[in-house]
Amino acid sequence: MLKKLPQGAATFCGRGLAFIHGTHIVMKVCPECSQWNAPEAADRGVCGWCAYVPSCEDVEPAVVFDAAA
Repeated sequence: MLKKLPQGAATFCGRGLAFIHGTHIVMKVCPECSQWNAPEAADRGVCGWCAYVPSCEDVEPAVVFDAAA
């Protein structure tokens, strides 16, 4: 059973970078090969380099740091 996906910036067990919109995953950086994803592949939610398909079970909210003042 799938957990409720966090909305906005997310990682996959602390690796990679994705943005979640509803149930749609846009994967910008692959957690498997660490490559920056091509826009077409990112919108499909897969890695254009290694063909990694993310698991919804691995999605975690990304940590956002405040800029130093």
